[in-house]
Amino acid sequence: MSDQNPNLRSDESPDRIMDLHQSVMREQEEPTDGLTSSPVLFLLGCFFLAGWCGYYIGTNSGNWEGNVFNEKIGSGAAAAAPSAPQDPMVLGKELFGNCLQCHKENGMGLPGEFPPLVASEFVTGDSRRLTGILLRGLKGELTVNGAKYNGEMPAWRDAFNDEEIAALATYIRNTWGNKAPPVSKELVASTRKELAEQSGSWVAETLAAWAATAPPVPAPAAAPAPTGAAPPPGK
Repeated sequence: MSDQNPNLRSDESPDRIMDLHQSVMREQEEPTDGLTSSPVLFLLGCFFLAGWCGYYIGTNSGNWEGNVFNEKIGSGAAAAAPSAPQDPMVLGKELFGNCLQCHKENGMGLPGEFPPLVASEFVTGDSRRLTGILLRGLKGELTVNGAKYNGEMPAWRDAFNDEEIAALATYIRNTWGNKAPPVSKELVASTRKELAEQSGSWVAETLAAWAATAPPVPAPAAAPAPTGAAPPPGK
């Protein structure tokens, strides 16, 4: 009996098959120990991506303030003023985006927490008091239109400049049916200066006491000496 495999064709001897396998194995890369180096282009891409991420975070940090809606907002009074005054109602509506979470788009706030801005004496009343609230913030229990609220409003004096505070105040005083005179940036500037040495947020009692006081009257400028006046004695 023959020992030849009946499944092999006449032209496929075992030696020929082994030769074919060996030639295929020679074409494959021999495995090596250790780690292979990463492609240079891949490493350059990683460095570029890390640099771009750092640049983006640095230029869109919003001063790292948790209550800042606009990530490119300036640093308060030091922020560059626009070249021309903006419409306060347009600017104020844009800035009111920072207040939507608490006071809502309809200005009605949240019961028990954040008071309404609609038909509120704190909004349409004394503009100096409203400016002081925007600059220093407000916390604790407050009664508005007969209802009690106990939330906390952040201070905006380090986030907005005088024109922006004035625009925000003007907007909420003339929206949702409110009608009140606009707030000027000059009033904001004088109130900011008045409150410069005070820190922390208002509570209802301290706000009422401050609002009841008259704003400081600026000292009159010294009159220039008349031309040709006699010099003081001893000169």
